Order: sequence, then C-alpha cells, then structure tokens
Amino acid sequence: MPPGGGVMKSLILVILAVCCNAGAQVALKQAAMGELGHWQAWFKPSLFLGAGLYVTSFIVTVKVYADYDLSLISPVMAGAIFVLVTIAAHFLFAESLSFSKLAGIACIVAGIALLARGH
Repeated sequence: MPPGGGVMKSLILVILAVCCNAGAQVALKQAAMGELGHWQAWFKPSLFLGAGLYVTSFIVTVKVYADYDLSLISPVMAGAIFVLVTIAAHFLFAESLSFSKLAGIACIVAGIALLARGH
C-alpha cells in the first residue's frame, strides 16, 4: 500500500497507467492499419500518440510499482489492460467479441478479485 495514506492518489496513478497503456496499443493498431511500406506512413499522428502514451504509462507504472507489491499490482494492471484492449478493439476495429473472449475476460476479472482479496 502507498505510504502516508495516499491510497486515492495511488489508485488514480494505477488507472492512468492502465489507460495510457491500453490507449497506446489502440493508437498503434490504428497507425499500423494501411500501408506501412512508405516512409511517410511512419509519421502518422496515431503512431506518435501511441509512443507518447507508452512513455507516460512507463513513467507512471514505475511510481505505481514503488507503492504496491509487485505480485499484486502487475497482474492486476496486465489483466485490466487486456480487458480494456479487448473491449476497445471490438468497438473501434470491429474485432469479434466471442463467447470464449468474454469467458476469458470473466476469468481475468475473477482472478483480479481473488488477488486483491488475498492482500
């Protein structure tokens, strides 16, 4: 847990890190759509947005790791990122959201709840 009772601030940092990471993945997917063979394709705004979001996520994640047990926060964040990316991919890129994906998301959420309960 974060020192000095900064639970809310630390929770906001976790959410920020997760959203930046998921946003980076979505932005990079958008940048990768279409022709990547021309050098001009590497200057898409979504590519720079994705890189910036990854850098932000990296910096914030370092702070989050300082505040929480790694064995708890790393799987929680990874699971949350997976869930957000899967949902975003469905709505933004028309990727399928099959029963098995939904079941996987349910298992991840249940696993996160078990991890959190154990700490």
